[in-house]
Amino acid sequence: MPDLNPRRRFDSGWKYGLVGGLISIPLTVALSTWTGSNLDQPATGILFGAMLAGYLAANASRRAANAGVLAGLVGGVPAGVWAIGWLLGFPDGPIVVWSNPLPEVAFLLLAVVALIAFSLGVGAVGGLLGGWLSKTIHPRPERGVGS
Repeated sequence: MPDLNPRRRFDSGWKYGLVGGLISIPLTVALSTWTGSNLDQPATGILFGAMLAGYLAANASRRAANAGVLAGLVGGVPAGVWAIGWLLGFPDGPIVVWSNPLPEVAFLLLAVVALIAFSLGVGAVGGLLGGWLSKTIHPRPERGVGS
């Protein structure tokens, strides 16, 4: 019978993934403001947030990657919302003419899916890098058969 205890289901990978994702949001905004760009570098903040999540959740490489993917998802949501707003024309006016709505809506959905997939990929790489960094800095003794 599966364990339905909420504490067991909400393990450290989820917690650290949310922490890394929430940290990546203001980091992305700060980096974009500092460089004077309009969110040209969302991957940098997501990568650092996912590295932090992977570093904190480095019990096993799988948990570090899972925490990084969650951090990438959480950190990529504001970039996705911004992209949708930009494609719909907020605040400067519509970029998409909407003369043929079906392909334009398909393009909008494809752009959002691509951005989310990119965020997930950057998050996974960041989580693995953070997990590797954690294991390099704080090596844990391997458990043998006789231990």
